[in-house]
Amino acid sequence: MNTAFFFRISIFWLGLSYMWGALNIQFLPYHIPQIVPVHLQGTAIGLIVFVGLLTAIAVQPIAGAISDRATFKVGRRRPFMVVGIFLSIPLVIVVGISDSLSLLLITVIFLQIAANVAQGPYQGIIPDLVNPSARGRASGFFGMANLAGTMIGAGIAGLFIASNQPVWATVSIALVLLMTTLFSWFAVSEPVPIRDQRDNFESIRQEVLIRISQLRKHEAFMWMVFSRLMFFMGLQAMDNFLRLFIADGLGESDPEIKTTVVLAAVIVMALIVSAPAGYLADRYGRLLLVAASCICGVVGALLLLLSQSFSQVVFAAGVVGVGLGGFTVSDWAIGIDLLPDRKAPGLYMGITNLGQAGGDALATLSAGIVLDLFNHLEPGLGYRAIFTMMAIFFVTSCVLLGVVRNKMT
Repeated sequence: MNTAFFFRISIFWLGLSYMWGALNIQFLPYHIPQIVPVHLQGTAIGLIVFVGLLTAIAVQPIAGAISDRATFKVGRRRPFMVVGIFLSIPLVIVVGISDSLSLLLITVIFLQIAANVAQGPYQGIIPDLVNPSARGRASGFFGMANLAGTMIGAGIAGLFIASNQPVWATVSIALVLLMTTLFSWFAVSEPVPIRDQRDNFESIRQEVLIRISQLRKHEAFMWMVFSRLMFFMGLQAMDNFLRLFIADGLGESDPEIKTTVVLAAVIVMALIVSAPAGYLADRYGRLLLVAASCICGVVGALLLLLSQSFSQVVFAAGVVGVGLGGFTVSDWAIGIDLLPDRKAPGLYMGITNLGQAGGDALATLSAGIVLDLFNHLEPGLGYRAIFTMMAIFFVTSCVLLGVVRNKMT
């Protein structure tokens, strides 16, 4: 397995992260203030993201579980990836032209369903195709594709919005999704699935009982999911309110462009760290690297709390990025190592998304409410409250790693 192989299997992730980076970081914080009153902006953003991600949490493991049992001649995963994305593309366009909060909310819910029909099965690619000794490096490429897609998506969407062409931001998403999906269909080959009697499906009730029993026997896996949840709560508490903070908290002009700069500081540092982190994860173990990443997150959150200028925010964001790069690679590899059932990677990697999507949902909703409440007490105070929450979430993630280590022994 070489670099070209890792690149090929990661491209699909770039398309998915381009979409969510463009929508969650740039388009929704721009579009929602156009259709809701100013005193409800934070709560509205939080509600949209929260409900959408709850949908993702429900759909993704189900889609992954169905793909685990699929017997298509072209492979288990790619048919779901193609169908999910081709359903997503028209929904992205509807998001771009939504003129009411209710229409936007309904469309985002359906978009999450479609996108996670693709993402749930896709997350089984590494366990399916990559040898255990190379999963840290493969996870590093997944992490880099995720981060690069987020940065590029937010950057291009920000440029369109800054030039007063927000609909073109969503058109760009549709084009990127189409290109990355076609590339993945032709560039990634899967073996023909082999089904045996152990794959027979008896009933939903029996399946649920089997999975609950497996999770009880693999407590380290669930504690890893909780630790992941706390880390991404810390990260997303910042990400989805960056534009509002730069515009209102710092009073900066051109908030779309400067949001992209701050995000670039996070993601460039994460990209720099990702490749060596994947190598170190394979060679020296993962838990220590994840703990160090959590500490970087705490330091970055405290620096944001104390920041008084745009340049200080960029520096603090870079520190958070170092933590993100190490965490993304190592934590993903830990999740694969701890899979309760090697025959159901789509299902269980979907469950790990309870950490990322659940963290995003809970953090965005809670941070949005905190933002509105504290800003009502004193303008700008809500952003300081959010950065304090970030630090607490990162500390909690680090503490939970100790439980994971104990359960692994």
